[in-house]
Amino acid sequence: MVANTGGYVKQWLDEAKEDMDLARHALLLGNLRNAVFLAHLALEKTLKALVFRSTSEPPPRIHNLSELASRTDVLFDEKKMRFLAGMDFYQLAGRYPDARRGGIDPERAMRDFHEAERILEWLIKQ
Repeated sequence: MVANTGGYVKQWLDEAKEDMDLARHALLLGNLRNAVFLAHLALEKTLKALVFRSTSEPPPRIHNLSELASRTDVLFDEKKMRFLAGMDFYQLAGRYPDARRGGIDPERAMRDFHEAERILEWLIKQ
């Protein structure tokens, strides 16, 4: 067990909120790739905070959102789990240019960005 679990949870959540703020700025600048990458990162850090809260252990160093979600005590419906699994594309696309074969679909990315905002707000209330 890690001492000061609550402090670590707060730190993860604070960083997640900062990342989402940066994502919104990237979107305003027209940088959709970085906006969705940072939205993924915000979700990842929020889920890691919830893993920490649920287990009192440091979260695994992975980027897979649905795997992180499954390690929390939060109940996710099938729709949210599918969305989280789909968001993993953006963390790959943000890190590796060759992962973007065919590019990022701007319409889908915008929908995903706004859904990420909604889910992030929901997760923070959990």
